Amino acid sequence: MSKVARNALCPCGSGKKYKHCCGNNVVSMHELIDQDVIHHMHDLIHYATFEHESFLYRTVQKHMIVEQTDEDTTPVFRFFISMWAMFFKKDAHGMTIFDYYLRTLRKQAIRPTVYSIIQSWRQAFPTFVCIDELRDSYVVVTDLLTEETKQMKLLDMPDEFHLEEGQALAGVFVPHGQYIACFGTFFPLPVVLTHPLYVYIQDVWKACGEQYERWIEAYPETFQKSLRLTMFDVESLSPKQEQVFTSFEKNFPQKELSIIDTARLIWVEYCRLYNPTIRKPEVYAAALHYIMADAILQQRISQKQLAEQYGISASTLSKRIDTFYDAFEDIAGQIHDQLDDLFTDWDDDDWEEDDWDDEDIFEVCEDCDEE
Repeated sequence: MSKVARNALCPCGSGKKYKHCCGNNVVSMHELIDQDVIHHMHDLIHYATFEHESFLYRTVQKHMIVEQTDEDTTPVFRFFISMWAMFFKKDAHGMTIFDYYLRTLRKQAIRPTVYSIIQSWRQAFPTFVCIDELRDSYVVVTDLLTEETKQMKLLDMPDEFHLEEGQALAGVFVPHGQYIACFGTFFPLPVVLTHPLYVYIQDVWKACGEQYERWIEAYPETFQKSLRLTMFDVESLSPKQEQVFTSFEKNFPQKELSIIDTARLIWVEYCRLYNPTIRKPEVYAAALHYIMADAILQQRISQKQLAEQYGISASTLSKRIDTFYDAFEDIAGQIHDQLDDLFTDWDDDDWEEDDWDDEDIFEVCEDCDEE
């Protein structure tokens, strides 16, 4: 008789998954260890919530770029960057929340293997991984930062949570014996975003000089910008087209969310209508830069200086700008309603420091503003 996969329907006909039915008759030592580890993950989160919430809140607020956040992404950012802060932000005494948590543990009350795993969380690392292969008890992933292949245990994942090969996951990853595991949970991104995410992460990694300490500090902003990718339909963009917008965003001086989103809408619509063949992304990025400054923001800008900024010739830029203007009327007509929404004035009242959702796992305590 062939072995039944743990996530398959139980052959007894109960309608339950095998692992929750006949396959659950015997609990292995590995499963007991996994359950204990999950318990301590939850315990650390609970400890951070009640013992260090003021520190967490201030840390998350400090690393949040308001212009890059909206009502959909803000709770997600706060939750995941709180996880990051537990391991990587030190207080005035040079201690992290995880350091304090370790002091609360009584070694004698914990299985030796579990205690060793918890201790190994000192090697926690924030990153993005891509699922290469789904297996019964673990998944094979590639770290999009280091390009290393690893085996990842899926701990405490809801049964209704479906993953796909090729999908990217973001989170803080910790050692788990011969595997890695995501601490708490992970943030899944659509498969179509994996390649543009990889390109973006590699650019950040190079900007960090491929130094882990600098990457760790850059992670909150990197994670926040990855959330912005989920707000757009990038399926129609080729890697070259995505590089155009990455170059534009890097060089454009205004970083307000509404302006960046407007530029992306224009670029996506231009690519959809004209499917340009791009040999040098900087040319199109500079042309988009000029259109945004001149036609949208009504700001005078020198084509010569812009060409120098992007490392291209002024004549090439001028020709591309002319092409953009010829197409701009059609583009504006296609996205008129979306542009109206994006040009609505930014409401600062929406971003009060104590405006956390009551259902957030890290609720605001009364002394959050106390130093």
